[in-house]
Amino acid sequence: MKPWHRRTRVSTSAALLLLAAVPGGMAVARPDGTAVVEPARPDVRYVVRPGDNLFRLAANYFIRTEDYRIVQRLNRVADPLRLPVGMVLVIPRELLRHEPVRGTVHSVRGAVRIGGKPAAVGMTVGEGMLIETGQKSFVTLALPDATTIALPSQSTVRVQRLRRLVFDSHVERLFGIERGGASATVTPMTDPQSDFRFSTPRAITSVRGTKFRMAYDADAGLATSEVLEGKVGFDAEAHETQTLPAGFGTTSELSEPVALLPAPELLEPDAAQTGEGLHFILKPLPGATAYHVQIAADARFLEVLDEATSKSPELRFASLPDGAYFVRATAIDRNELEGAPATSSFQRRLEGLRMGIEMGWAGPYRQYLFWWNARDWSGARFRFQLAKAGKEARPLVDLPELSNTSQPVIDLPRGRYRWRVQTSRLVDGKVSTEWSDYGELRVEGNW
Repeated sequence: MKPWHRRTRVSTSAALLLLAAVPGGMAVARPDGTAVVEPARPDVRYVVRPGDNLFRLAANYFIRTEDYRIVQRLNRVADPLRLPVGMVLVIPRELLRHEPVRGTVHSVRGAVRIGGKPAAVGMTVGEGMLIETGQKSFVTLALPDATTIALPSQSTVRVQRLRRLVFDSHVERLFGIERGGASATVTPMTDPQSDFRFSTPRAITSVRGTKFRMAYDADAGLATSEVLEGKVGFDAEAHETQTLPAGFGTTSELSEPVALLPAPELLEPDAAQTGEGLHFILKPLPGATAYHVQIAADARFLEVLDEATSKSPELRFASLPDGAYFVRATAIDRNELEGAPATSSFQRRLEGLRMGIEMGWAGPYRQYLFWWNARDWSGARFRFQLAKAGKEARPLVDLPELSNTSQPVIDLPRGRYRWRVQTSRLVDGKVSTEWSDYGELRVEGNW
């Protein structure tokens, strides 16, 4: 099965832009020598207060004090020591000092490295760091304003910008997706000059508060964007800029947005997962070419534990410890766009029922002692069924409401038999029942 982000592709000529972005842009060099196009950063406008002068402003807020001359020329100031109160100064953003903003690792699972070191919960993340997730590995970052960024498995994302301007406290956040994908839930920003962006080579998303996904496949060179909440824009070389409202997505091959597939239906979502592995079945959804399922420890899916993508609506996962979990399923359409999610909670309770048969004599008769041993059978009730092979619908023996963990049967005729045990127990005020797999018994003529 392919990780979900590998199904998406990004055109190197595509760009995702904030709807209100300032026209024009600049190229930002990446570590591998390629460039990422960023929207132009607007100049800062400052209203002069009593006591201000260019020397004092430069000493307090500029990277280099001597750059006051640039601001003096730009604003045609005759005397840098005398500024009229109420005057609006235009100051190029690149002249201003900034301070780092730190994110933290909210959750991590599997092989994740940040800045070349193994990731751990609570680890700080800053500008310039490279974040890498291995196979079946996941990480979620939390920023100071409660914005969260989640990386799926096999992704590489660089923190290109994570800073706050000392001058006006504008926050700049730019995460460069070099491989794989990322999703974000961005806390709405009241400051019009603060922003949050994802970038790929020559493609960029910019939002002010939304929930969306972006991915990059360097081999295919194509991009997709899917918006779950809020609104973003999509700009590609081959067509006009597109507006992506919630519930829509597009690719660099589409000339206009398309509606995302609705959430698929999980069959028996509340059923306890009691088998050796986890097993989920989705109702086939018209228009779906594949399905993506994630398992998490929390309802917000900040702590993802496993995921899989399959063309079949039936997906299996490795075992998890007993406890409460959440499952999220989406359908993927022919454009390789991932649709709306269906989320449900479920209980994991590994039954671990062991079964066997002991044979002996009860006086002149052959006796078969069918036994079972539940991993936790305190307070449980059992139902025992024994049937001729091929006639399981009409059992020869059907004993419900047993409290014991064995059942003798005497003098069975020659033939092939199948037997099973149902376990019933009270869980969270509800009766939970689960059948075991069938066991086999062959009775020969002589014994």
